[in-house]
Amino acid sequence: MTSLKSPKDAAVAACLSLLLEVSGNPKAGNVDREHDFRDLRFEHFLASAAGAFPAFLEVAERKVIGKGVLMAVEESMKWHKAENVHFGAFLLLIPLIASWNAGSMAEIAESARERLKRTGHEDSLSVLKAFRLCNARVVDAKELNLRDEETEREILQKRINLYEWMKMAPGENLIARELVEGYRISLEGAEFILNFENSEKAVVELYYHLLSKYPDTLIIAKMGREYAEKVKELAKKAITDDERRKLDEKLLRDDANPGTIADLTASSIYLAIAEGWRI
Repeated sequence: MTSLKSPKDAAVAACLSLLLEVSGNPKAGNVDREHDFRDLRFEHFLASAAGAFPAFLEVAERKVIGKGVLMAVEESMKWHKAENVHFGAFLLLIPLIASWNAGSMAEIAESARERLKRTGHEDSLSVLKAFRLCNARVVDAKELNLRDEETEREILQKRINLYEWMKMAPGENLIARELVEGYRISLEGAEFILNFENSEKAVVELYYHLLSKYPDTLIIAKMGREYAEKVKELAKKAITDDERRKLDEKLLRDDANPGTIADLTASSIYLAIAEGWRI
């Protein structure tokens, strides 16, 4: 059974998962309590997480998916001046929030996938609108590319739902894979947290655990597959705080931020919270 007892609990858990993710420190290459990017600050993540609460609550109550992603982007952007802060995390979290009362974390993940299968083409159009609103960076797809002007027309004509659209994404798109495969990585991450003895360090250790196993989608989009594989190998060797800070400095110098790993960290935290994990 889930530890979430109401739609409000589900919405708070989603906000908390985003807040805990960004508060983890140090997270190599990403915004944390010690450093910002030129156009993206720690405070932007706090504002986005808190600002999304009304959307999360409506999703938990009404079980909307595509519209929920759009609402989360719109609501969060009322409270900050940045562009994309949490688009990838919203894509992962919204189906989970809609499935908050399905049972265990594994049942929540499976219910989320089944909900995605039942979405309509309107859900895809809402996600496309959300993407364009926040100008997120993604790996270019051969079919239904988010940046292609023809994508909206094709979705409408062929009535392609969100699940079918995610199936068309490139294999290195970890978020699309999560949605299609039933949150395999997020469940792995949640198990990692639940079995980690020190809750204070759990988020940071989870981040490096995922970074050492999966080439980050955002890094592939910006720097290429070879560089992303190199980051994965460096993360495996970054065990001590000193080693992790050196990796952090390298990624910051190279302008390479593992944003997708951060998104997966947030969805992992959400499932762990639903299973009963507390800080």
